[in-house]
Amino acid sequence: MAKLGNFELVASADVKAGEKTSVASLFSLPERSKEYELTQDVTEGTKLKITVDKLQPFESTADASIRKGVRVTSWRLIRYADFVREIVCSEDIRAGDRLKVTYETAEGP
Repeated sequence: MAKLGNFELVASADVKAGEKTSVASLFSLPERSKEYELTQDVTEGTKLKITVDKLQPFESTADASIRKGVRVTSWRLIRYADFVREIVCSEDIRAGDRLKVTYETAEGP
């Protein structure tokens, strides 16, 4: 797996452990619009692993080809269906919690 980037976002909702939420409902539009810099090239169709503190990790597919060093919005790479898909919360989240988000390729070195 190659690390593509990481960033931190502030949760805008309370979610209890075991409940389901989505990226779209957990983070406000300004938070979802924050940018980070890609540390590796990514090609559309690449399998991705996304880890968000206090949520179960999930996989998606890159929705664009973007070169290393380009600044992208925090959720630009994942397919819309995964952006709104429900994900199980593994720990309680409170509005205002700062959550680290990490993007990696889900295949190869």
